[in-house]
Amino acid sequence: MFGLLKTYDVHMCSEVKGQIFLNGKPVVGAKITRKLNYIHKFVENDETQTDENGNFYMPEVNLSSKKPGDMFVHNFTEQQIALFYEGQSYLLWRSSVIGIEEYPEVKEKLATLNADLSSKEVDFTFPNKRNRNLEFDGTGICRWETDFDMYELNDDEEGFFNF
Repeated sequence: MFGLLKTYDVHMCSEVKGQIFLNGKPVVGAKITRKLNYIHKFVENDETQTDENGNFYMPEVNLSSKKPGDMFVHNFTEQQIALFYEGQSYLLWRSSVIGIEEYPEVKEKLATLNADLSSKEVDFTFPNKRNRNLEFDGTGICRWETDFDMYELNDDEEGFFNF
């Protein structure tokens, strides 16, 4: 009962850094939006633009809430980062993160949100080092050299295809 009166720090999103290209050339002046949703109640929206080198930055987002003290609440944050350029929309990142603390693995991915707009949107997983049995997953056009496994749901059969 006393947990309902306590206020908790809820981590919604690590700082975001990245660089955007189109066929290898920096994308200048593209609008990037971030939508964060904590347990379908608290929403944070912000935006930025790419600079002359295609780079962009968004600060870390945290909030204070009494919701984590409620035993009937399943704590998770939905993160979505999209880019708008020349009338087109591109999904850079979409993921749901369980809990109220920052995960180093998610922080690492969001600090290197690099993409070429010519890339195909894919579903992917990456390791959870705290719990190897529960991988993180996401969707977007960004790519990473390590800890990044693309997959595609097979509509004809029950299963996955690994690329």
